[in-house]
Amino acid sequence: MLHLVSFSHSNRVKLYYCFCTVIACLLLTNLSTVRATENNDAKNIVSSVTAHIAGNDLTLSIHGSTAPTYSVFELFKPARIVVDVANAAAPPQDKMSLPADLKVTVATQAIADVQPATTRFTFTLDQSHAFVTQEKNNDINILIKDFVKKTDSSQAKPVKVAGAVNNSAQKELVTSPTQQMPSIASQLPAVDPMKAGRVEAAKDAATAMKDNFNFSGYNKEHITVDFYKIDLHNVFRLLRDVSGVNIVVDESVSGSLTLALDDVPWDFALDIILNLKDLAKEERFNTIVIHSKAKEFNWPERAEDNLSFEADEEMAVQESLVIQQQENIPPEIVEAKKVIAQGRKAEKKGNAETAIQLYEKAFKLWPKNARLANKIAALYLVQLRQNAKAAYFADKALSLDKKNTSAALNAAIANANMQENRAAQQYFDQSIHVGKPTEEALLSYAAFSEKQRQYAAAAKLLEKHDKLFGPNLTSMVARARILDKMGEVDAATNSYKAILYAGFQVPGDLKKFIKNRAKTR
Repeated sequence: MLHLVSFSHSNRVKLYYCFCTVIACLLLTNLSTVRATENNDAKNIVSSVTAHIAGNDLTLSIHGSTAPTYSVFELFKPARIVVDVANAAAPPQDKMSLPADLKVTVATQAIADVQPATTRFTFTLDQSHAFVTQEKNNDINILIKDFVKKTDSSQAKPVKVAGAVNNSAQKELVTSPTQQMPSIASQLPAVDPMKAGRVEAAKDAATAMKDNFNFSGYNKEHITVDFYKIDLHNVFRLLRDVSGVNIVVDESVSGSLTLALDDVPWDFALDIILNLKDLAKEERFNTIVIHSKAKEFNWPERAEDNLSFEADEEMAVQESLVIQQQENIPPEIVEAKKVIAQGRKAEKKGNAETAIQLYEKAFKLWPKNARLANKIAALYLVQLRQNAKAAYFADKALSLDKKNTSAALNAAIANANMQENRAAQQYFDQSIHVGKPTEEALLSYAAFSEKQRQYAAAAKLLEKHDKLFGPNLTSMVARARILDKMGEVDAATNSYKAILYAGFQVPGDLKKFIKNRAKTR
């Protein structure tokens, strides 16, 4: 499945990086042979996963062969503790059998689209538990205090839950459904009349901390994380999943991080990381761009034929503007503009589903608005990953405006994701048949053609891209890889070598692959 996505004007940078990820995934296929011959001494061979109870405390242990590089975070609904271990090999299933009466299960998953490759250990629990992570020798130990008491108690204590992934987290109280709730009178504390005047001042510590965060401007979802020597790019990937905000990281950002935070807003954690690593951020349109403080960043201006959703007279209304019906404006369009303004507010808050519902309502009132139809298509494609809906509304936009190349690109990518290759190719053709196609359209079409084994066509698209925009790391890697697949080994080797001297920051795996290839030629 071709995992390409199309972005609105505010997300053009994100599209480029998302596309780079697709190219990197394709490259991993060629790298597999080299990796298989690498020295396995550096790999962390996990022999087993065990559970040990001492008193009321439970310790979950991941037993490795080398000092681990890992990160730990917590998810909810159901309650899970997730441990990502870099360069790790999972143990056999029979070495991960935890006692059934613990009500704790463990599963593993290979995460191949990160560098370095990672194995994920997911511990699923009956409810949320406070825990601490400890490292001893080559083992990762997760200590849960009062685990037995908490799970077996006749009155389960309320558990405060921090923010979870994908914006679905809520504060919740976990109680035992099988036990009768005590009476309200039995739960009331004894009142000391000498201290009654000070009751209001005795705030719960957690509430006081939340108030302090809100006063300081940090009011986002709360997270609990434990990063140990984790690559910065993987940290930002996690924050993107937690926050739902688009995060774009400059390629010059590098390094690792060790950080443990408990129940803090994710934007507070982000600011700590930025300060520790001397980085800066720029925020606009539900997108955060992270770059070195020494580097200046300017948001892109509107370009021809990009995937834009402009705040122009036809589409957007400033929040402070009072819309008044005029004789030459139909009342349904006046109403549609009001609904569009509400949709834009929901979109700015990161609520894509509400925004789409409002935009669709506006489109029913204003069915000849091609730009609005394409906006709906882009949101379905990017935010909700609903390819069928994206293709439908992109086609609606094209029926209203056949020259809307951004709608054609949305339709092409949606159809490619659904394996409708013939329709996808027709839409790709339409997306580049203009005087100056967009960079995204050329690179996306080249990747699609390569996947269809149309190597000559892909090479021509890359040549056109380089002529219009100049070569970049993505196009150079794609060209070398295509030459490889066409059997032009010497030409491919020379193209790979050229990447090292082009001045781009080359990922470590790619650099190692090129150097190994050069030695064998």
